[in-house]
Amino acid sequence: MSANNAGAASRTIGSSRLHRAGIILMLMLTVLPLSMVHAQQPQPAAGDPNVQTSVPGMGAPMLAGHRFTTPGVVQAPFISTHFRNALTVGMAPGSSIPLAVIDGEEIIFETGDVLFSMLQIEYQQAAKEWMGFWLNVALAGRLGTETASLLSQGVTVLSGFRMGWLLRIMQADNMALSGTIQIINAGYTAVDLVGFVEGIIDDGLTEDDKLVYNSSLMIAKPGLSYAWAINQTVGLTASAAAGYGESPDRAAGNEWYYDAGAAVDFDLRREISVPLGAAVGFRSNSIPESEQNLGNGATTASVRINYIGRPDLNIGLEIASQWQDIRTSERSLRFTTTMMDFRYYF
Repeated sequence: MSANNAGAASRTIGSSRLHRAGIILMLMLTVLPLSMVHAQQPQPAAGDPNVQTSVPGMGAPMLAGHRFTTPGVVQAPFISTHFRNALTVGMAPGSSIPLAVIDGEEIIFETGDVLFSMLQIEYQQAAKEWMGFWLNVALAGRLGTETASLLSQGVTVLSGFRMGWLLRIMQADNMALSGTIQIINAGYTAVDLVGFVEGIIDDGLTEDDKLVYNSSLMIAKPGLSYAWAINQTVGLTASAAAGYGESPDRAAGNEWYYDAGAAVDFDLRREISVPLGAAVGFRSNSIPESEQNLGNGATTASVRINYIGRPDLNIGLEIASQWQDIRTSERSLRFTTTMMDFRYYF
């Protein structure tokens, strides 16, 4: 390796370390003010059935007698101890997919299916009544099933984890507000035939043109999460967060991200004899969670049904439609996904 290449590599490594140090510093500056705010808030009685049940062993969270059914599009503010396992499968059927962009014009294949799957395992611990910690590990994959979609979207495999904290800011009989701090760390392995060919067309074959490549990112994501029990039947949950960190795009630097969602849920135990909860939710976010070749924009609408016959168990079925941008095009892919979600409260 030449001295110039060695110097460039050294500068790249140093820059990456500075970026990650800045992310960690931002998290520290977020946690300290939230902890100071909490210290000034009165704490609810642990056994009060009309407030959030955040003490381990007391079952799923409730506010004012309303048991929440929170879909995956929203970050809930509830501090509890639980184990979660979720499996998501989906497909973007018969999509108009851009195979390549040559001289500013897209080559379009009218049909092509893209399959998607993701497995998540999560554990959250209520360390205190006012503070919780969680770790989420995920493995996801995306694959084009026909010639057009396989060529344009390739194969992507993601593995990574999220770790975060919940800090209670405000507690009332029928509402709760928590601060959230997350660190997202993910690694991608992708087969990108179109990008490989386009690179050769643009400037010939260089060491930057790779058919199979790896990419990674780290993002710090502080935010707020809110829940309101309108009455014993209807509840509202909302969350919003801003993130800053690395991009999965090999040519891009650090970026700012956003994530916002809301859901209305229904505790149907008082309306029908079957112990069910239902929810509808909406989310808009730019954080790359499971895709490499797709863009930074995603919009999701979901419907969820929960079994809530036991106080320590949630079993949910969630169906969602998601529109995801494609990085190399102004078009988007529409995924339809189904998620089975199991959550056990200690």
